[in-house]
Amino acid sequence: MSKSRALRSVWGTVFASTASALVLCSFGLANPASADAVTLCPNQATVGGSGETSTDVSGPLDATCGVDSAVEISIPASTDYGKLQFSTGMPGYPSGLTLGGLEGLSADVSFTTKGSDQPYFLLAFHDSSDSLGQGNAGDQILMIEFQSNALVGNTLAVNPTSTLFNLYDNTTGMYLQGGQSVTKTISGWLAKFSALDSEALQGIWIGEGLTGGNTGAESLIVNSLEVDYVPEPSSINVLSAGLAVLGFFGFVGCNRRKRANQA
Repeated sequence: MSKSRALRSVWGTVFASTASALVLCSFGLANPASADAVTLCPNQATVGGSGETSTDVSGPLDATCGVDSAVEISIPASTDYGKLQFSTGMPGYPSGLTLGGLEGLSADVSFTTKGSDQPYFLLAFHDSSDSLGQGNAGDQILMIEFQSNALVGNTLAVNPTSTLFNLYDNTTGMYLQGGQSVTKTISGWLAKFSALDSEALQGIWIGEGLTGGNTGAESLIVNSLEVDYVPEPSSINVLSAGLAVLGFFGFVGCNRRKRANQA
């Protein structure tokens, strides 16, 4: 076999192997999507609320997020409101994060209060199916954590199968699906409204305040937020299918050249 023919044979084998692997991947026969994790910097999030003040303070992520990586949010009364908003577009926020793809949340926080209040998570999204009883499909919907044992030590965590949330139309200012006290886990809400599974999770907020009675001032320091998630499956499938097509046509083109040279 000539040197040029041997090289063509090797390249033909490479193309064939690549195309086969890509086709297997596109049909879900390769390794499935696995969970990923990212740690977000509090000093790159935004502060919101009513009556709140905020200050960047030294934190455990100073070496990676910059000096004063933690954020302290203070409110003069527990009936006021403060929140740290991790949202799409900020550095490190997972691309393609959906409600169904959220595997868990864990925030390192320090909370000071004179009452029995706790900080809590709020998950912001839109319901394009318009199935929750909101004003309209374009309203911003919040899943608001609603349970008394959310904070354990310095860890504020979310488990999709055990942490309880209610539903709130943040555009009209109304609780949905029966009111504030009607709660389900994230998995529970997704089981009832399957269309929410693929909705983009536009924001992960950590809030304090808005209590029913004023118990005094509160202070919340957020040191870090870890997001565990599975990337949106449709994005992975589209990419895999596209690569498979490119690999296939590369393989076909190689075979045609080989047959032409052999003729």
